[in-house]
Amino acid sequence: MTELQERGRAFLGGKALTFEEANALWKALKKADQLSLARRVLERLRLGNGLVDRLPAGRQTRRTLCQQEALLTSKDAELSATLRHDRALDILSDGFGALDDAALDGDVETLGIAGGILKRRWSDLGQTQDLRKAAGFYARGATGELGDDAYAHINAAFMDDLLAHIGDDPVVRRQRATNLRERILRDLPPVEKVSAGGAWFNMATRAEALLGLRRYADATEVVASFNEKPAPWELETTARQLATIARMHEEQPLEVPEIRAFFEALLPGAADAARSAFVGKVGLALSGGGFRASFYHLGVLARLAELNVLRHIDVLSCVSGGSIVGACYWLALRNRMLTSTPMTRLDYVGLVREVIQHFVDAVATDLRSAVQPSVVKATWRVLSGERGALNPEMTALALEQHFYRPLLPGDGRPFMHDLPFTPADHNPALTGSPEFHPGKHNWLRRDKVPVLVLNATTVNTGHAWQFTPRWMGESPWSIHQAADSIPRLEWSWYEPEAGWKIEIGRAVAASACVPLVFAPLEIGGAYEDVHVQLVDGGVHDNQGTVSLLALNCNVVLVSDACGQLLLEKQPTPGLKGLVSYANRSMSTLMERVRLANYADLAARQRSGLLRGVMFVHMKAGLDADTIRLQFSQESYKIDRETLSPAGVRKDFQQALAELRTDLDAFTLDESHALMACGYQMASWAFKHDLASLRELWDEPIAEQWPFTAMLQEITSTAAWTAHRVELLTALRAGSRVRV
Repeated sequence: MTELQERGRAFLGGKALTFEEANALWKALKKADQLSLARRVLERLRLGNGLVDRLPAGRQTRRTLCQQEALLTSKDAELSATLRHDRALDILSDGFGALDDAALDGDVETLGIAGGILKRRWSDLGQTQDLRKAAGFYARGATGELGDDAYAHINAAFMDDLLAHIGDDPVVRRQRATNLRERILRDLPPVEKVSAGGAWFNMATRAEALLGLRRYADATEVVASFNEKPAPWELETTARQLATIARMHEEQPLEVPEIRAFFEALLPGAADAARSAFVGKVGLALSGGGFRASFYHLGVLARLAELNVLRHIDVLSCVSGGSIVGACYWLALRNRMLTSTPMTRLDYVGLVREVIQHFVDAVATDLRSAVQPSVVKATWRVLSGERGALNPEMTALALEQHFYRPLLPGDGRPFMHDLPFTPADHNPALTGSPEFHPGKHNWLRRDKVPVLVLNATTVNTGHAWQFTPRWMGESPWSIHQAADSIPRLEWSWYEPEAGWKIEIGRAVAASACVPLVFAPLEIGGAYEDVHVQLVDGGVHDNQGTVSLLALNCNVVLVSDACGQLLLEKQPTPGLKGLVSYANRSMSTLMERVRLANYADLAARQRSGLLRGVMFVHMKAGLDADTIRLQFSQESYKIDRETLSPAGVRKDFQQALAELRTDLDAFTLDESHALMACGYQMASWAFKHDLASLRELWDEPIAEQWPFTAMLQEITSTAAWTAHRVELLTALRAGSRVRV
């Protein structure tokens, strides 16, 4: 924790400050990109709490504090997206009254902030009416003076362009945007007449106006002549808005030399940041589904390595079996980045190959057998009040021993808070910080350091619980205040001295604690009167997509190998049937959540919130026949292809989709078939869904993998092969959980 953060927390904890001290404190925290802490300090200050003296008299001070608190509230990622923007508008209204009052017209600062709040709400929730409202606020602000940076005016032009691009009165809006930009270039004060603190934004506004008018060379000249640069987060915000404008002009902006030259001038020394500005944040989700999912994900990773996509992954969100293998990949990547220069595509290929071998060896130790008690002991555990037959703490120890300890230095138990690191090629001169933070600095890097998110579910509240290398707890991301009145368990950065810490093995075990099979993993003593119990993240979100959206990923890759719902022809009788009925009901609910997650991603892509979505799942392209009534007179016959659209033999794909979702030992045939299936399906899905996103991938290379022979088998259209019957028989037998 920095000295600045300590001062902020001390003020929130009751230490009194003068108004001037508290006012300087929140501004310093904002400048340091500590937005959540700055917001809470500012909130306490605005209410007059914790002050040695009093708030200055007069309405202007209170209004200024309301403006800034509203801005920080809307940007605070620690508040739910369904709450923070509405609360921000309420704070703004508290200082200025009804925001639709015509008396506010021309108030650049207030209406500009209101427009920004609604623009962010659109970005989070995807409602086009918010985009129109934001445009309205900016347009009303743009009736006022330009000031030093024409903030409302340049954003009004941007919003008109954005709405025109999606077909909302395009002729009128484009002409209005052109008029605003020409006014800015004509009347904006020259940078030498602007105060030092506003010089950057004056230049950025001028450059954006020129870019919007397609005067690329002039825009390049403006940014090239300016030597001072803002904080990285301010530069990133500007670069992304400029990239959006360029993308509205050209389908492949970086292929246009004049546009590329502009971004290279804007981001000197960070040529790869230009690509980041256009692609945005890329997230990869690895679903639950036991070791079946883990091996499938390894095949997906292999293909992404060949396409040179892995270097662009900003967030790695994992659930259950995805957490087990995702943590292995992340730790192996960490080792490479601590010791090596920038990685090549072949380095990523080699890394995945090493992880495959490591994972195959670890799974061969048969994790479930290592922690599974005898039938008598398992029965006794349940009868004595335990909520599952298996002990998650024993599972955590086994995971650490076989999966994670070999990938980490030292002999002690590895904790999540020990995992953050600074890559060997980190450039402090570029980022302005000696320490690396992925959320702040990844966009400047060619080889991203993915934010690792391990997802679990809290039994106490039903909310999602996340573990990352920097914090744990219930995030506000997936909580909808209008429909959820259950208290949220606060998330927080790790505080090892206070006992707020967790071992990596326990975090992964919590993510994989299948209810009833495992007892919940417990975290006691952290919250007053609440003893936290965690189970499988798949209970809340088995694909891990919520975390990707919450971290503002706009390219989403989903590898889904969970246990999807299968046809049940006849009910199981007796007591066994009662258990089957309960499991079937849970599986139906899980399938509904899965389909809802997919529908949400598809809707976000259609609305333009997501630049790209790849969603691969094990049943994609399998035939779903209509089961006809016995008296049906329909006589048509459907011709079926041997291969699914992804190019996998349907008989093999069906067998793999029905393979057990367990944590026991898998045969080489099973593991190789799963990896080959993931590889082939990712190959097809990427080409089908993301081929147009050229900034994201390179022409693929073909590598030899341990599963290459199996890949040829499961994609073969030959009428017969020497091993097909034997392999299919073994894979179909693998659908049963082994005891």
